[in-house]
Amino acid sequence: MKSLFFLLHGDHPTLPAGEVKAIMEAEEAPHRIRQTLPQVLRCSLGATHVPRILRRAYMTRLCAEELFAVEDDPTEILSALDDALSRHPGIGDGFSLTFHRVQRSAKDVDLKALKRRIVETIRRRMGAEVDSEKPGTSFIGVFSGGFFLFGRLVAEATPKRLVERRPSKRPFFHPTSLQPKLAGCMTNLTRVSPGEVLLDPFCGAGSILIEAGLLGYRAVGTDIDPRMVEGSRMNLFHYGVEDFLLQADARRLPFSRVDAVATDPPYGRSATTKGLTPRVLIEEFFSSAVELLRSGGYLCAAASSELGLVDFGGEAGLKVVESYLIRVHGSLTRELAVFRRI
Repeated sequence: MKSLFFLLHGDHPTLPAGEVKAIMEAEEAPHRIRQTLPQVLRCSLGATHVPRILRRAYMTRLCAEELFAVEDDPTEILSALDDALSRHPGIGDGFSLTFHRVQRSAKDVDLKALKRRIVETIRRRMGAEVDSEKPGTSFIGVFSGGFFLFGRLVAEATPKRLVERRPSKRPFFHPTSLQPKLAGCMTNLTRVSPGEVLLDPFCGAGSILIEAGLLGYRAVGTDIDPRMVEGSRMNLFHYGVEDFLLQADARRLPFSRVDAVATDPPYGRSATTKGLTPRVLIEEFFSSAVELLRSGGYLCAAASSELGLVDFGGEAGLKVVESYLIRVHGSLTRELAVFRRI
């Protein structure tokens, strides 16, 4: 295993790191988490697993092989750089250097001057010149949480073309639809693997199903509203995703077993619960879901934080794995919770 670090998006303080950890588990990639910093996850991991992780990840920018990590003091950085270059010879015909400063880190550091000195050191020690278009090695420097991490780029995240899949771009639009980034992240949090069945029992306009299908999973969706089922079918067809959809009540699902569940039950003003309160609907859904989720399978669900989603899953006999709070707007904070069937 190599010492690596993932540079994460700043959408949420902990969710992007949680997504990477979930993907590593789903890919059965042996790993060890070494440290979590703002928008950075440091770990030990086989580099051969990185492309598959980045193909799936929605909240990750890149992965780099870590050459050193020190406090964000220029003197310490230059000293560590000199030592690291002596231990890692050979960088190809040219190199590039990119800095990332997370959340206004290292405000007192003159980044231009430091970058210039790092470039000069690499030139002197390695006999290579800057080549930003076709570098033999792409160096990455990240300032985060009082630290400076320096490494060689292993891979960048696969573009997801998320703008093309925004709810407003779909043939069938509904105001409660999840944005594709969150829908894809929820899919990954279920630890689903290629070829396995992922169910969304409140599929709505198909946000989760679209992302799951594009990632190569067997996505199955139900909704009690036939209009939503037909709308979801239109959207899946538009993005080239094979649909397995039917009208069904999420409290009485017509399945014997699924590998994973990812869903966003109705709970807001624009959603319909067919006369039931959101609390009753979610409680009865969990009772149904726990019966069909395979042993060891994961369920990821979203709801208003006021409902206490974690309590519903625990009362249904599921183990709480993790929970995240996501502010949507002034009157709504969404809770995203992950459960595992023992």
